[in-house]
Amino acid sequence: MANPVVNLVSAWAEYDQQFPHQPIEHFCRYYLAQKQQPESKPDLTRSQQQGNLLRTLGRISSAYSFYHRAAMTQTSLPSADSFYYLNGLSYLGEVRKTELINYLFAEYTTGMEAINRLLASNFISERADPRDKRAKLIQLTPTGRQALEKAYLYAAKAAEMLFHPVGDDTLELAESLLKPVEQRHTQVMPELKTKEFESLYNQLMGNP
Repeated sequence: MANPVVNLVSAWAEYDQQFPHQPIEHFCRYYLAQKQQPESKPDLTRSQQQGNLLRTLGRISSAYSFYHRAAMTQTSLPSADSFYYLNGLSYLGEVRKTELINYLFAEYTTGMEAINRLLASNFISERADPRDKRAKLIQLTPTGRQALEKAYLYAAKAAEMLFHPVGDDTLELAESLLKPVEQRHTQVMPELKTKEFESLYNQLMGNP
């Protein structure tokens, strides 16, 4: 039987290679979570594992979208998606419209429609970009900031509904494991939005 210390060090080395620069406490929670899984698991291909994870994430996202839409009806926002545009502006500050649309991974037409609704409702304002008069800069108005503060309260309630039975340690571990995926695609998405699928695939997979 292998030495338990050797097993633990090997597990840490494998974890650190897959999730570099993570604190040791995250590894401990990850290791314990692995030990709590059933011993007899079916052998799955990587494609099947990815599919299972995406299905889980997709259904979680769909559930949150349902709760979030219901929560936003309690606010004065034009639509549920308005929350994400106002929240993005709160984080980015004054930016061009296309910068906000890219930040949210939105389609250009969809993004412009959402921005125009917020302009019409006086939740955001716009002015000519002094560096390029053809472009517009947008930012939150006091009305928009006030509406966003109220929306935060309802968005938090929607999140509580989704994660109520889940422990803080589990949430922290899940976020830390998936953060590198989010960071990678946040960096590359803006430049890839106009490319065809095969070009997307080859660039993300590192194919020549």
